[in-house]
Amino acid sequence: TSSILTASVIPGDAKQVVALTNFLTGKKDRGDAVGVRLDVFSREGGALTRVFSRDYGAERGGLVGRGELELLDLDRDGDQEVIVTFDDYHDPLVSQRMGEILTWTGSTFEVAWSGVMAYDATKDAREIPAARRDRWQREIDVPETLRTRGRTLFLDKTVLAVAGERLDPPKVVQETFPLIQPRPGR
Repeated sequence: TSSILTASVIPGDAKQVVALTNFLTGKKDRGDAVGVRLDVFSREGGALTRVFSRDYGAERGGLVGRGELELLDLDRDGDQEVIVTFDDYHDPLVSQRMGEILTWTGSTFEVAWSGVMAYDATKDAREIPAARRDRWQREIDVPETLRTRGRTLFLDKTVLAVAGERLDPPKVVQETFPLIQPRPGR
């Protein structure tokens, strides 16, 4: 499956094509049978030219899947930041959804922020120490992040369980992280 979006992610008049592809690698090992790949293309005439590419499965040694793509202008500069999320299956006892925000730095895309977007270690409580039996998920607080013109990333973290105990109601905590800014001359 693929997500293909057209937007301005690089400064200039032209829009780029941004694609996130979930694909079968053709390998028989369960660990590297599925890949998640990000590609950014520019249009030159009628042809597409690859400007940037990132293979999350190859970088992480496999065990990735269910990639999703989102484009948001978090710093209000008129160009969209690239947001990629995907599942990380390295720990069979813990479900993790990873996230990255990439921004154009003048010659390539660089990671402005990366981290865990969702975490669930409550499924197999026998094998996981009580202190790690947490379950939570994060969502970008777009209005608050926009208010800082993308200098600070605001994430709303909804905590559903702590040390194996479910919270009723879940607790929402706002977290902040600095976003790496593009270099001058952007």
